[in-house]
Amino acid sequence: MRSFKKLSNPISLLFMIVVINSCSSMNPKPSQEIYYTTPPVTFMREFPRYDSPNVAAVYRGDQVLILSRQADDWCLVQIVQSGKMGWIQSPLLSAEPIPTPTYSVQVSKVRLQDTPQKNATSPEVLYRGDKVRKLSENQEGWWMVLAEKDKSLGWIPATAVSERQPETASPMQAAGPSEKGPAMVTASPPPASKQFYYVATSNLNLHSLPMVSSQVVNTLKFNDRVEKIGQSDSQWIKVRYPVTGSQGWARGIFLADSSLKTPRDFPQHTQQRRTHPRRTVCPKPAEPEKTQPEKIEPVVM
Repeated sequence: MRSFKKLSNPISLLFMIVVINSCSSMNPKPSQEIYYTTPPVTFMREFPRYDSPNVAAVYRGDQVLILSRQADDWCLVQIVQSGKMGWIQSPLLSAEPIPTPTYSVQVSKVRLQDTPQKNATSPEVLYRGDKVRKLSENQEGWWMVLAEKDKSLGWIPATAVSERQPETASPMQAAGPSEKGPAMVTASPPPASKQFYYVATSNLNLHSLPMVSSQVVNTLKFNDRVEKIGQSDSQWIKVRYPVTGSQGWARGIFLADSSLKTPRDFPQHTQQRRTHPRRTVCPKPAEPEKTQPEKIEPVVM
């Protein structure tokens, strides 16, 4: 009872509050700052150096949370939208928000090309009404955009998009007057749905040909999302990595239909190039040296 009376004293309670506040101020929480990425596209690294593996791609205007800083301009950041963490150079960040306007495709379809050239080819196609995010532009009237539907990156003509919503055409429209009356235009069939896979192993090599011994054109990480663009047989699938646009062949067993929590275990030899064992050649025994008989000179008596 005596201790309770002491605590009920207003002066004692005030003293306890002051002590608790002073203790909490001794261990302040690190301040977290929101910054915005400035390049059209760059990568966060696993470690604070340029030769470190890529963790995730970030695009112009993405919000990142700075967790810590180093003296050599490297910052440990976390993407606000996805929660992924990695290292990035501080000159690539801005404290001021960067506008990233969104546009709508106005034409019936336009190719999302890897390079800003008319003759460039790409399997990625955008259709009327698709939303894109403008990242940069050049003097020839090409825009680098990021497609919102699947995060595909590429170049399109600036004339193909606009800030306004496209006017949706009815399934059947009058094409123009004629002797037989107005010609009717039937609606075009909907585009074929794309098929996507996720990398099911820690690292996956993309090959230039559907052979393990062919050249490795890129290496993907666990749960990277790829688009199927071809297939040679039941084992090899040609895929496209939308983040960089790179294409290559991968074994189907290393791909999953949905994202996974942990990588699957595979035998080590499944992704290694097959090499024939070297034949060991036994050295030949050394031949004895041929010695000539000594010449005995006659003794003259």
